[in-house]
Amino acid sequence: DWQPKDKIGLPLRALHAPIAGYEKQLATGVDRFMEMLKPGSIYGRCNWFIAATGERRWLALGDPQEQFAHVTKENAGEALFIRSERQTLRRLPETGAIVFTIGIYVEPLRALNASNLHYLAKAAGSLVRGEGERRGVGAYADTLIGYADAQEMKNKG
Repeated sequence: DWQPKDKIGLPLRALHAPIAGYEKQLATGVDRFMEMLKPGSIYGRCNWFIAATGERRWLALGDPQEQFAHVTKENAGEALFIRSERQTLRRLPETGAIVFTIGIYVEPLRALNASNLHYLAKAAGSLVRGEGERRGVGAYADTLIGYADAQEMKNKG
């Protein structure tokens, strides 16, 4: 939910300001990690969110209730998309600059196996207050959970 031109050159704390809980819970640890990052190693992490479109470049702008209004428990497998990001960090040996990359993978919800769908529904339902609001979870959580429950019943029956 950001544009690179708006983030380039910002200090880490300003860059992550929209993320609920970042300053209080994560900023000091991330600052320390970045200071200690040595050239040569590549560090990775994953991130995810739910989108109302399969577009790789999607900005969650506007009212989440409107963006997810077309989604029902019956069509969630086709209408909701999981966006997974593989993020990497690496310090360059000559300049000391840190390179940040994001690999983006987008799949319709129906592509998840039952176990992953169950974990995703549970995670969406338990996102911290603030971050869940930023991601629009309130607009789709009940539908996602209902879809996951229906798929579980279908697999059992």
